[in-house]
Amino acid sequence: MGYLSDMLSKEYGNLEVREVYSTKLGETDVEILEASVGGEKFIAMFQSVPVKENLYKWSIIITSAHNTRTLKGMDTLEGIKLALKSSIDAMMAGMGKG
Repeated sequence: MGYLSDMLSKEYGNLEVREVYSTKLGETDVEILEASVGGEKFIAMFQSVPVKENLYKWSIIITSAHNTRTLKGMDTLEGIKLALKSSIDAMMAGMGKG
């Protein structure tokens, strides 16, 4: 599993995560996954590339039937985790599961 799959599985016990696609394109890690909770689903497309030690340039698109969120940044792994958690929390709240 990739970074996003692992983070979601650890942070959200009620979220079922299925990795659809994961690869490395040059230095860029690419991950596409489907997550579901209570019959509702969302798709997340995440990519990251190391810039220097513990600093990554990253982007994510999260789409459900109710909402789409797009984020990008340059952060440490902890910063990425906080940004992703905030977006996943908002996505789940929009699905009525948060």
